[in-house]
Amino acid sequence: MLLRYAVKLAYVGSNYFGFQRQPSKLTVESVLLEAMRRAGVLYNPKEARYSSAGRTDRGVHALSQVVAFNLDAPLSLPRINAFLPRDVRCWAYALVNDDFNPRKDAILRTYKYYVVWRGEELDRMREAASLLVGTHDFRNFCKPRSGESTIRTLSQVDIEAQGEILCFTFSAKSFLWGMVRKIVSALLMVGTGLKDVDFVSSLLNPEFNPREGIRPADPRGLVLYDIKYPFRFKVCEKSRRSFLNYLTEELHATITLSSVYHALIDSITVNSKFS
Repeated sequence: MLLRYAVKLAYVGSNYFGFQRQPSKLTVESVLLEAMRRAGVLYNPKEARYSSAGRTDRGVHALSQVVAFNLDAPLSLPRINAFLPRDVRCWAYALVNDDFNPRKDAILRTYKYYVVWRGEELDRMREAASLLVGTHDFRNFCKPRSGESTIRTLSQVDIEAQGEILCFTFSAKSFLWGMVRKIVSALLMVGTGLKDVDFVSSLLNPEFNPREGIRPADPRGLVLYDIKYPFRFKVCEKSRRSFLNYLTEELHATITLSSVYHALIDSITVNSKFS
């Protein structure tokens, strides 16, 4: 008897050319499918009706990417993880209906974007962000694909200061390609005073064509944070702890490197000329 599973996948995207498979490119999906093959879980994605909730660009991270596939045996996430690099982990799963589609059946997607706070005015950015909530044409905030509607409904746009970091939170049923990163760029332009709040209103007019366009923010700050469905996932504690240990180790290494950078900056600032 075939069983259909939905699996939550977390990854640090820094080492990958995005999520989706690409010829001759290392992607998250390519290492996932290879791990599943080596684990004896999935050999033919088409026959298993494998599908994913969506794609993330190069350098983008995820806490809750979702894939689905059919199996004729019970699922073991630790077995799959044994063949995955440490920066990719399957950590939760659910048995789902045979017709489940992780992309079409998603109720709500949430992205978070993190950036160093360089003094941008929060009130101005929040005022501009409030204009984006609701149903709008986001043509100026994406890379339009042929034949795809650019109308989307944003249910949440929040900006929170977390110490030296700004955290942007966006929620919608679906997003357009590059949409979150372009919105972040526009809001930061308002926060620095480079543009006024009305600039965001102008961008929501699909007839308005900004002279220079909006360059998307750095992908390294973006996280696919959550995707909600009308059911609950069961967390595999062993897999969750494994990824948490990896993240903790990487965090400590990053803090150490940050300290080195601070020391170098301080030294070069004080000793502007070296003999």
